[in-house]
Amino acid sequence: MATRPRRDFPYYRGEPVALSGLGWVLALGGCVAGFLCLILVPRGEAGQALGLAGPLLFVSLPLVGLALAAGRGWTALFPRPTTRDLLLGLAFMPLTLLVSGVVAFFYSKAGLAHASPVADMLVQLPGAKRAIFLAGTAPQLLGEELVTILPLLGVLTLCHRRLGLPRGASIAIAWLVSAMIFGALHLSTYGWNLVQVLLVIGVARLVLTIPYLLTRSVWASFTAHICLDWSIFAFVLLQGARA
Repeated sequence: MATRPRRDFPYYRGEPVALSGLGWVLALGGCVAGFLCLILVPRGEAGQALGLAGPLLFVSLPLVGLALAAGRGWTALFPRPTTRDLLLGLAFMPLTLLVSGVVAFFYSKAGLAHASPVADMLVQLPGAKRAIFLAGTAPQLLGEELVTILPLLGVLTLCHRRLGLPRGASIAIAWLVSAMIFGALHLSTYGWNLVQVLLVIGVARLVLTIPYLLTRSVWASFTAHICLDWSIFAFVLLQGARA
């Protein structure tokens, strides 16, 4: 019986295309540009429609950079989602919540943690503005996947193709480096507490990336990520309603 070929990570071995050095500059430069738009484009008050501009640019610019670098090969980042992709994403949501919760609990016991301002803001928003805010989190979370996975693939390419490291070691290094990058992107949110973002946010990111490593599909890690954040939002709103 014929079986479907197993997916591999795109680009690092030239499939479906090999990205040149300039290509990686374009792809990763798109990530940088998207993040700068996320934090610098004016949003007005929380919950305004203007607030959607930053998240939309955050997800669009990395894709533009990748399309300029890879042509039609940019779609390799988004293979057709399967039931397995989605189920793995769902399965890793509670694991991420558990692992990050345990790390955050012990870190907060030391009195060093900075709370995220999102929870209080979400509870205080009226219904329409809350809906706009939540709508903006979907493209923002997909953008966060792109600015994690594209650097992961870039580091994998550097380690395996350029430096000649074994594939397994290259994947491990790329996994760790991309989690550190993801954590560092949250510095301004958590009072520039480097230890907190690398330890708490970085550890959560390590778990969130596992679905991608298992499936080679951004849809899997995005499923885990959006389910994680929206479940936290739901819990915050439920607690606010009871207060």
